[in-house]
Amino acid sequence: MTTETEKKTKQVGLRKYQRRVLPLMIISIVITTILLTMALFDKFPWTITIDNNTKTFALEKRLIFTIQLLFIDCFPFLLAIFAVINRRITTIAINPLDPKGHVLVEQRQRILQNTLEQLIIKLILSLTLCTVLQSNELIILPIYTILFIIGRFTFALGYPNYRSFGFLMNLSSTIFIIVLISYRFILNGTFLQYMKSKA
Repeated sequence: MTTETEKKTKQVGLRKYQRRVLPLMIISIVITTILLTMALFDKFPWTITIDNNTKTFALEKRLIFTIQLLFIDCFPFLLAIFAVINRRITTIAINPLDPKGHVLVEQRQRILQNTLEQLIIKLILSLTLCTVLQSNELIILPIYTILFIIGRFTFALGYPNYRSFGFLMNLSSTIFIIVLISYRFILNGTFLQYMKSKA
């Protein structure tokens, strides 16, 4: 009898939690989609001018610009590393083999692990994205970086109960960029341009 009561209590608690975080999740997805769509359709009052209408060094300049933005993306990762180090050196978790210490750093390690995973995805997508964008669409790259930074910090600050805002900001921007890159690959025939018949 008590197990059924406990299950119902847990379900009620879960529903309350879902109602509490659902608006944050929707707001995150809407903000991300609006900002990336505005960047895609050149609706911001500023633009990125690195191509200078020359085709010779256009890709090189785009890659340099993208790598410079990726440097900024490393800051949340470095801060997550320092958060784990700080917790380790100030508690009994300084010994990584002590099971008591593991509990003290588990949350920060999970934030670090997720940040590393998101950073790797962001790196691959950013480098690919810079090769398929038109000159007037390059504003997407810094907008993507800003969303990544905001997403990582709100994920870390809201962890564990309110992490969904930051996580969904990163996830929805990743999905947006993957769809954009895939569309451009299909539209430009990039997948098939290097394939030749052996006959």
